[in-house]
Formats: sequence, structure tokens, C-alpha cells
Amino acid sequence: MKRMLAIALLLAGVATAGDFKSAKVIEIHDASELGASVLTNTKMDGQPTDVQPAIAYRCELTVVLEGVSYSAIFPESRHFKSTDFAPGDIISARADGKRLAIETLDGKQLKARITSRTAVK
Repeated sequence: MKRMLAIALLLAGVATAGDFKSAKVIEIHDASELGASVLTNTKMDGQPTDVQPAIAYRCELTVVLEGVSYSAIFPESRHFKSTDFAPGDIISARADGKRLAIETLDGKQLKARITSRTAVK
């Protein structure tokens, strides 16, 4: 029973890895947002001594996959930076319903909601 489960999991992993296709990066740019300020180092009387803006570092990635242009906004992290890809690069990606999934340079899979979908001639 355990052997059959292990084989099934192995085949499922192979099937999902095969869904990724070659996609061409069309555009990548900064989409960071400035949020509400964050209070740090408060005094005993409750007054803040330092106010820093909260920034959500993100980038918008546009790729062409099987004749369709997809755009999605991905959060930047240690696995993905906006400088990892450049226009013209070929990356592994797939459209998964309302999400665009990509493989980063270190092999991690990231998903983000598709913000734009356009047929390319």
C-alpha cells in the first residue's frame, strides 16, 4: 500500500512539473506600494521616536505563453527579484486558471493572480 502511494505521488509530481512551458518575458517593472507608516522604537509614554513607511516590494511581470500575453504582480523575496529576468528572457511558466505560475532562478515555483490577459498576433 505504501509503495503504491509513493508511486502515485511520484507520478503526480512528474505531471505537474511537465505543465510548465517556455514563455518569453516581454516586460518586467517595479510595482511596489507605499503603505501606512510603521511606528518603531516607542518611548515609555507611548510616543513614537521613529516613523518609517511600510513598503511592499513587488514587480509586474508580463510573459507571452502559447500566443497569449499574461501579466501578474509577484512579491519580491529572497527567491525572486525584479532583476532576475529581463525582457527577451525565456522562462518556465504556466497559466493555471486565474493564476500565473513561474519557476524562479533557484527552482522555486511562484504563483500570482493574473491582472491582464491578451491574445498576441
